Amino acid sequence: MKKISFLFLFLSFLNQAFAFTISGKITDEKNEPIPFANIYIKGTTRGTTSNMQGVYAIDLAPGKYELAFKMIGYKLHIEDLNITDAPQIINVKLAAENFDLKEVVIKADGEDPAYAIIRQAQKKRKYYLEQVEAYSCDVYIKGVQRILKAPKKILGMEIDPDNERDTTTGIVYLSESVSKFNFKQKNNIKEEMISSKVSGDNKAFSYNQASDMLFNFYENILEVGGLSERGFISPIANTAMVSYRYKLLGTFYEDGQMIHKIQVIPKRKNDPVFSGIINITENTWRIHSLQLILTKDAQIDFVDTLRINQVFLPVEKDIWLPFSTKFTFDFGVLGIKGDGMFVGVNSNYVIDPDFPKHFFSNETMKVNEDANKKDSAYWDVSRPVPLTIEEANDYRRRDSMNLIKHSKVYTDSTDKMKNKLKFKDLFVGYNHINTFKKQYWSIAGPLLGTQFNTVQGCNLSTSFNFTKAYENNKRYNIGCNVGYGFSNKDMYGSVFGFYYYKPQKFAKFSAQAGKEYVQFNENRPIFPLINSLYTLLNEENFMKLYLKNYASISHSSELFNGFYFFPTVEYAERISLKNSTDFRLVKSDYNYSSNDPQNPDSLGYSFENNQALTLDIKLKYVFKQRYFTGPNLKYVTGSKFPTLRLNYKKGIYALGSKVNYDLLTCGIEGTLNLKRFGNSSYSIIAGSFLNTRKMYFMDWYHFNGNQTLFSSFEMNSFQLLDYYSASTKSQFLEGHFQHNFGGFFLSKIPLIKKLKLVEIGKVSVLTTDGKNTYAELSIGVQRLNFRACFASGFSNQNQISSGVRVGMEF
Repeated sequence: MKKISFLFLFLSFLNQAFAFTISGKITDEKNEPIPFANIYIKGTTRGTTSNMQGVYAIDLAPGKYELAFKMIGYKLHIEDLNITDAPQIINVKLAAENFDLKEVVIKADGEDPAYAIIRQAQKKRKYYLEQVEAYSCDVYIKGVQRILKAPKKILGMEIDPDNERDTTTGIVYLSESVSKFNFKQKNNIKEEMISSKVSGDNKAFSYNQASDMLFNFYENILEVGGLSERGFISPIANTAMVSYRYKLLGTFYEDGQMIHKIQVIPKRKNDPVFSGIINITENTWRIHSLQLILTKDAQIDFVDTLRINQVFLPVEKDIWLPFSTKFTFDFGVLGIKGDGMFVGVNSNYVIDPDFPKHFFSNETMKVNEDANKKDSAYWDVSRPVPLTIEEANDYRRRDSMNLIKHSKVYTDSTDKMKNKLKFKDLFVGYNHINTFKKQYWSIAGPLLGTQFNTVQGCNLSTSFNFTKAYENNKRYNIGCNVGYGFSNKDMYGSVFGFYYYKPQKFAKFSAQAGKEYVQFNENRPIFPLINSLYTLLNEENFMKLYLKNYASISHSSELFNGFYFFPTVEYAERISLKNSTDFRLVKSDYNYSSNDPQNPDSLGYSFENNQALTLDIKLKYVFKQRYFTGPNLKYVTGSKFPTLRLNYKKGIYALGSKVNYDLLTCGIEGTLNLKRFGNSSYSIIAGSFLNTRKMYFMDWYHFNGNQTLFSSFEMNSFQLLDYYSASTKSQFLEGHFQHNFGGFFLSKIPLIKKLKLVEIGKVSVLTTDGKNTYAELSIGVQRLNFRACFASGFSNQNQISSGVRVGMEF
């Protein structure tokens, strides 16, 4: 095997060493450049595409070739080449395709002939989807993003206050990558990034992934991650005629093959559908090429328009696969206008390769250690798509600045500008950075650390954080926080730190100790700021606190793919507290509730002071968790299978500890992709106290309720449930089901559809002690992360509450 690999590398070297560059410019009949035209050796998938200026280059060893030049909307052009001993410049002028409509026969019922062609393509859709069991290929991807127009300030803040960029317009992201892509049916993919280049940062890795270029229109529904919660309907999907109209624009011939050019027209422009052109071959009814568009009308986020161009070539007899895929897009936000493109060129296909056993795994991508260490000579040879003048200048400018920008003199100079103390820092906090040493520290400002509660009264707090990062992605953090309550006249604080020592395993050791005022529910269901507002303005002091003097250590790591282990040991002294103030902004006869979460009218302490030694072990397993790896890096991309959780918490009666209990909980959570109908999420948690010999109210199991207008809309939370009314020291079952309709209904309503709102529905159920049942039903709308909903709560089938909730989903 090693001999074969060496021979292959040697022959590849000879091919490059004795190859000559064939280059030129591709234009139309008006001498206008044709960007992203396809150039390939006829009968193979070895080739390239032209750049934005119509310039192309391809290296060919001595010999005779038929070099094909192909672009949607133009006639196929063949150049017969005889490569001898010198580079050649061959400029090509492509003629516009002539579309023949002579043979088009309109039926008596008025149906366009395109419908019959599409029906044939629908019949063959599944065959072509499953035709190739497995393949491998080489993939080159180039990504460019540009700012075309930008204001000097956004929301009163300067875009580039430190003048790190020469201009606020132009290329902001330029990258290239070369990968080996492997595919097998049933969603088996494996990609190896061989080389990567990012303009201006020779230590970075490209975000380009071949799997992101896999737009397969033989699928009924195409998922475009990040653009929409709903999938998009293929023009040849089984149900496509419900959503599309078709018009035959004409036919043309390529290598003797008749090809039908069909216009794809949405029946309802706000449906998740494409518009544009799809070319279908006669008799075989396969996709030849396509030019399709998604617009704002299709309810896409983040970009205004997404254009998809795809060209197929024969790989073997009766097997056609994508040769080039190009995405271009426009975007606009907060006065910033820009565009971008990603172009992928697939070559050197191997059909049904002999993959080793267990070749495919949950590792979908691997970035080689030396991927970002290739020099310019390598890229000059390996780059199939020539750089434009703008791209070449961007590489030169940024790469020449790279050494300067990473030098100590430069980083110290820019850090000095950033580290200048500003007036606002006195209120919101101060951040200090030492880029060269990878050190960062910060002090929180009093504005965010000011709050009010009835136990401490007005209290001020601040915190200090220091972080040191290393080249291998390891880092550590140490810090402290300190605060003072003016009503109870008590100072509190803590110290903490962690060491992230094995990034590939997410391994982290943490420790902390101190004196803190904490909520009885350790999940902290009410935010201090919201509690302050409700207490001062509405005389509702929802937050209930006790004092904890504690020390704890914890560890977290991934033992094997998808299996996470989180143990924590804590020793704490827990002290009961009473309200220390009845201050209010508006005088009234209303009295605050007590600090006893179980007895709001109680005037005494809520529990006996105690010490507690606890062991908390959390396990999480993500079935078939997919991920990609790189140098000192592992990045989880998710799983379509459920996640299991198992938690065990033990109150240990030893070393002065006065608690003795055992809590066991288990849960399952996940998502369901319902294609064009949106996405669902679910979570089920069941638990029971196996032993309750000695415990206090903070040891009970508490649920994430909400009694305010504001919500974070976390999955395992209720919108109307009192914070502690359902707390239990027995058994319980909690379930949540949420569905994002992705605009399925609202996108059809005039005017409302322009807001691009999506509908969110949720059902939550809770039963405790095997007899008390609480349920919630909510329906709302969301735009990006902002949500508003109306919820109703039911206890034992009787409606007991309802209300509106607003906030951001986290």
